[in-house]
Amino acid sequence: MRKGLLAAILAITASIPCAVQAQEAKWPERPVTFLQPYGPGTALDAATRFFATRLEPLWGHPIVIENRSGANGVIGTQAVARAKPDGYTFLFTGPGHFSNEFLMESIPFDPIKDFEPVARIATVMLVMVVPKSSPFNTIKDLITYAKAHPGKLTYSSGGVGSSQHLSSALFSSMAGIDVLHVPYKTQTQALVDIVSGEVNFGFAALATAAAQLESGGLKALAVSGPKRSRSLPNVPTVAEEGVPGYSFYSFNAVFAPAGTPAHVVNTVSTDLQKIAGSDAFQQLLKTQGIESDFLPAKEWAASVAQERELWKKAAEAGKAK
Repeated sequence: MRKGLLAAILAITASIPCAVQAQEAKWPERPVTFLQPYGPGTALDAATRFFATRLEPLWGHPIVIENRSGANGVIGTQAVARAKPDGYTFLFTGPGHFSNEFLMESIPFDPIKDFEPVARIATVMLVMVVPKSSPFNTIKDLITYAKAHPGKLTYSSGGVGSSQHLSSALFSSMAGIDVLHVPYKTQTQALVDIVSGEVNFGFAALATAAAQLESGGLKALAVSGPKRSRSLPNVPTVAEEGVPGYSFYSFNAVFAPAGTPAHVVNTVSTDLQKIAGSDAFQQLLKTQGIESDFLPAKEWAASVAQERELWKKAAEAGKAK
């Protein structure tokens, strides 16, 4: 009797690894959602859709792209934090994921504890733009005017704590000028009012500003990185144009709700990395003004605490509230 019971227990125990492997192999069994907490038309949006179109045939199921903007990404990010951690919801996001907690009274999630890091897709260099009718042709022109007319110039952003806000706040702080921040719900809306001349200047992702730069609706004064962008090689950096030491990068990254199975996180990370290494993705990076800087799950997880600290310092240095 005891021998029979022991044999049955051993048989059940031996079958557990196989059962787990079989369960793991089933993912995905239905559509997967890629949620972005910002509006469409950004570099992040372009990258997210690029990955989705190439992962669908690989996974054999549709990928639903959802743009749920508001409160500089808090609304969409909260939705993912509260989503069931079953491997069917992923967050494609930017720096607001870390910076919001240093800019708001409170946020309804912990940017590290409530998420599983999946990958950093790339880093994004921004471009400072002004309307085509602007009298400013260089950053030096803008700084000279701003110092002579404190509080007169305005800049737009996709919301308090967005990369456009922090890059501009840091710029104004380092340049020693007093300018007014005009936040919008999305980066696209912020750019529309620069084109119309309602706002004097702003930083934007190249993907968002590209069409207007090509058509002549906007003028590019400088890029935000430590070196010139391969997408805009003739446009100087902010540091070159009279603000020594200035450097600002945004990032695109992927997270899953905390508790998402490790094998799903690793699978998604591995598949994203394969696509990120393709010639087609490298071409997208160039056209969108994105810099290749992929980190898989393990490396990205090891970097998130440091990334959080960097955005804390950016908020403090830019005196952004």
